[in-house]
Amino acid sequence: MGAVLSAWLVEVAIQVYKGGSQNKVPPGLPVPSLFLADMVLFGALGFAAKESSQLKPIAGVLAWGFVVATLMNNPLAPGHLALKLTGGQKSNAPSPQEATTATTS
Repeated sequence: MGAVLSAWLVEVAIQVYKGGSQNKVPPGLPVPSLFLADMVLFGALGFAAKESSQLKPIAGVLAWGFVVATLMNNPLAPGHLALKLTGGQKSNAPSPQEATTATTS
């Protein structure tokens, strides 16, 4: 298995693990735009690695760099880039459970 493909699989697994607790569309999965961003980014890296033997190690290092960026919640991670491109923002509004406990206290 190539470096780009294995990095992509790890990236998707990390986003499912991290996004499952944050995004509930559908419950347990991150929003679909994250998967689209991953597919485009890692697809371009995989294409570059396939077409040029000189770019193969560079594409592998870049792919694993994006995985590390996702683990560190870096703004260059594909998930953050997808949110910027789609105009999505994380809401600072309290969850319904927090709102009910705040009103009853």
